[in-house]
Amino acid sequence: MRIRFGTIFLGATLVATLFNGCYYDVESDLYPSGFCDTSAISFTATVQPILQSNCAVLGCHVAGGQGTGDFTTYAGFKAQVDNGAVLPAIKYEGNGPFMPPGGMLEPCAIKQIELWIQAGAPNN
Repeated sequence: MRIRFGTIFLGATLVATLFNGCYYDVESDLYPSGFCDTSAISFTATVQPILQSNCAVLGCHVAGGQGTGDFTTYAGFKAQVDNGAVLPAIKYEGNGPFMPPGGMLEPCAIKQIELWIQAGAPNN
């Protein structure tokens, strides 16, 4: 029985194509949409906007609000950082109270606040 070179080449090409065609990339692995910028965290540019949209809202962590401390100012938030209340509250660790009460902050926001605190919670 005689097999031609062209038949072997065609068969090998077909097999290689089939195996290559079974490879699937997961789009979320290739193009992560959840990029978290932790390169230049500052109170004014990073932490304060998180506080303004999630904590320093009407009735909560504002002057005269029900929340502990006034988070509209650096000093008010820093006082809660210094007493160790912030990270357990936003990471939902320990016995609570957990903040914000409507559900956890985005993981990136938690990471940014945590890194800012680890850097000494500077007023920058």
